[in-house]
Amino acid sequence: MKFRKLVFNLHSIIGIVIGVFFVISGLTGSGIVFRSEADRILNAKLMQVTPQAEMQSIDRILTAGQQTHPDLRLQFIKFPQQREETYLISMKATNGERVETYVNPYTAKVLGSRVWERSLVGFLYTLHYSLFLGTPGRIAIGVFGILLLLSTLTGTLLWSGWRNIRTGFKIRTQVPTYLFNYDLHNVGGILTAVLLSLIAVTGSLIVLAQFVLGGGQTIAQPILTQTPVAMSQLLQRADAALPGGKISFVIFPEAQPRKILVRKKFSEQTTGKFDLSAVEIDRYQGTILKAEKVLKPNAVFKVLLTIADLHYGRFGGLATRIVYIFVGFAPLILFITGFFIWRDRRKRKDWQNNEKIFSSTH
Repeated sequence: MKFRKLVFNLHSIIGIVIGVFFVISGLTGSGIVFRSEADRILNAKLMQVTPQAEMQSIDRILTAGQQTHPDLRLQFIKFPQQREETYLISMKATNGERVETYVNPYTAKVLGSRVWERSLVGFLYTLHYSLFLGTPGRIAIGVFGILLLLSTLTGTLLWSGWRNIRTGFKIRTQVPTYLFNYDLHNVGGILTAVLLSLIAVTGSLIVLAQFVLGGGQTIAQPILTQTPVAMSQLLQRADAALPGGKISFVIFPEAQPRKILVRKKFSEQTTGKFDLSAVEIDRYQGTILKAEKVLKPNAVFKVLLTIADLHYGRFGGLATRIVYIFVGFAPLILFITGFFIWRDRRKRKDWQNNEKIFSSTH
């Protein structure tokens, strides 16, 4: 009995004190399950164009994009992979926000810019990922993942089905409200326990992996005044160093401003949506620093990819992603029903204490 009371108290404290953060994580998680698809639909004017006969040179594309925000630092260029897609040129603002500029590949016309964090999908993702608090927020999300796991485990131990399997999955409707809340919390918790635990563990592991593999703090680099080699020439040298495939990204590392990283996609790669084949180039001398073709992920990347697929529901295709949308609402339902269960217990306890006081004085 004492152990069950301890488990109940721990479960209640976690749920009441930080349950609102579980709700935020759950709802934003549901909102970003189909984030790429939703972003393309909501921003079709930025991301889709009518294909034409010939594309403009990357030099014209880059110049047009940079002219919109000439004082911002380049982060990356995302190349269109389909004929109807646009170029995305990402730049970093002084406040750390990501400014995205979209350019028509056939006319080099700028279609528009946006601050990614202020878009609907960007807002939901950043709130889910860091609560808009940067590194402290990411750490907090990792801790919340561990506490969500603990809350799920303690709730599973308290499940009434361990005593009677039939009552463990029964929701009574023609009963007082506090009993209905209990049944809904009891059944909803056990039905989503496995997936919530899985999401909690993988979420914490993703945060941990980012700190372990992300390297140290970026060191400020001197501003380079010399003119870099034209982007078209750099890409020609990248293609020569790593023939075949299609360029997907050009990345401008903040910590190494002399270097660019040209990522390429190959049809035979088995690395999912991640293009690991890359060419490193000195953008001011045009020399190839490194060229590596990676078609299969190594063991570490396989583990990381599996963790990400489990967290975002990609492991089972469309079906599991849809299930994950509904699972994201579970913390909200459990928080509301759990709050009322806690409140009703407090009321009954206060009423019993008052009864004892009344009886002892009369």
